[in-house]
Amino acid sequence: MKSLKDDRRSKRTRQLLGNAFVDLMLEKHYDDITIQNILDRADIGRSTFYAHFTDKEDLLTSQLDQLIHQLEIYTAKLGHIHSGLLPSLELFRHVKEQRRLVQAFVWGRGSEILMRDFQEQVRNIVGQNIATLIGDSPSFSIPLPVVTSFITSTFLMLLIWWLEQDMRETPEHMDDMFQKLIMPSIRALF
Repeated sequence: MKSLKDDRRSKRTRQLLGNAFVDLMLEKHYDDITIQNILDRADIGRSTFYAHFTDKEDLLTSQLDQLIHQLEIYTAKLGHIHSGLLPSLELFRHVKEQRRLVQAFVWGRGSEILMRDFQEQVRNIVGQNIATLIGDSPSFSIPLPVVTSFITSTFLMLLIWWLEQDMRETPEHMDDMFQKLIMPSIRALF
């Protein structure tokens, strides 16, 4: 027997609630959103909401988990096709595809959680890729965790700047800026 969270109606209801919540987060601050606002937007009853979520925070966590899970799947796929330090172009493209969700969370209460988790994902990708590129004999004059943090921080700084600029630049231009910022430093380390 399937659990409540696994059947099609339940998934559809959770999606309606999630979409309504994200829409509201794009319109107003998290603290100003009430469960009634979410119910009205999703056109769902209160008891149905509470059959799926304990409160607004639970819904927020669920949406953040979904976004992080999508990123994990995306970056796992990229691991097989990318051989550089960071699949930055592909990540910029993915963020652009998920623009609505990312903007809702970056400007909402979930920003700290999302950025912390995203930073950890990017740091892991960079660390794994550097380890693959340099093998067993690290030849950096600076400790590897510092290099990894530098690359990750530069990428996230550009990503936040891009979001603040309403993503007017193309993912390709953002990647070009990223490469120009990090590659001279990386070359100097070898």
